[in-house]
Amino acid sequence: MAIKTVLKNQRRGVITIKSTATAGDATWLLQQTGAGALIVTDNGRDIRGLVSGRDLIRALKTHGLDAMPPLTVAEIMRRNFATCRPEDSLRSAMTRMTARGLRHIAVVGDNGPCGVLSLAEVMKGRLHRARDEIAAACRDGALTT
Repeated sequence: MAIKTVLKNQRRGVITIKSTATAGDATWLLQQTGAGALIVTDNGRDIRGLVSGRDLIRALKTHGLDAMPPLTVAEIMRRNFATCRPEDSLRSAMTRMTARGLRHIAVVGDNGPCGVLSLAEVMKGRLHRARDEIAAACRDGALTT
C-alpha cells in the first residue's frame, strides 16, 4: 500500500506551523486538528522540522511552565526527522521510522509537504493490507479458513 492512500484517509491534509509561532500556538493547533505532529515551515515548501505533543512535553519538563509561553516552535521542534514520498510504500516508511526511533515521518511531494504519518497509522495501513491479502487468498482457494 502506498503512503498516499493513508494520507487520503486522514482527511485533515497537511498541517503546518511557522518556526516563529509560540509553543502555545503549536499546542492549540495540535489539539484543534487532532494531528500527532505539525510540519514546521516558514515558506510552505521547505521543512525546517516537526513538532509533536511529545516535543511540547519535553520543553515543559526542560524549561518549566513559566517559560513555555515565550518559547517558539523553532526552540522546541525536532530537527532530526525522516521524510518519505507519497508514492513510497508503508514498509519503507516504517523501516525509516523504526531505524531512527521516530514516531512521525514527514511526507514530501514535488511541491513541498503533503502531510505527516504516525507510526501507528503506518502499522494500521500495513495490517489492513495483510488482511486484504489473506481475504483474497481465501477467495482464490489458496487458503482455507
